[in-house]
Amino acid sequence: MTDGELWLDPVRARRGGGDLTSAGEAVTDRRARVGGQIAAASAARPWGRDDIGAAFEKQYRGFEETLLRAWAGVGRAVEHLGEDVVRSVDNEVATDSRSGGRLNRISDQRPAGR
Repeated sequence: MTDGELWLDPVRARRGGGDLTSAGEAVTDRRARVGGQIAAASAARPWGRDDIGAAFEKQYRGFEETLLRAWAGVGRAVEHLGEDVVRSVDNEVATDSRSGGRLNRISDQRPAGR
């Protein structure tokens, strides 16, 4: 932003939005693969089933669920952010074009000599 004006490079901004979407998809994919492995490994309760293992399980399970849910949520949020960026750029370009057309029509209606 310079001199109170906002300049938007639509191609670059769309590409950035696409990159965000791809990053979100990568996070989601990683969560599915690695998070699935974590959940599968912990389902076997490698810490044991005695009293100490049961106490650990009680504490651990909630943290694991929270972490895996948050991880999935981050992936979805970044994907949606990228989609929102692209949609926002498209809307801005369309609005700018419509506004420019309106301004051109106004200036074309000036009486001759003014």
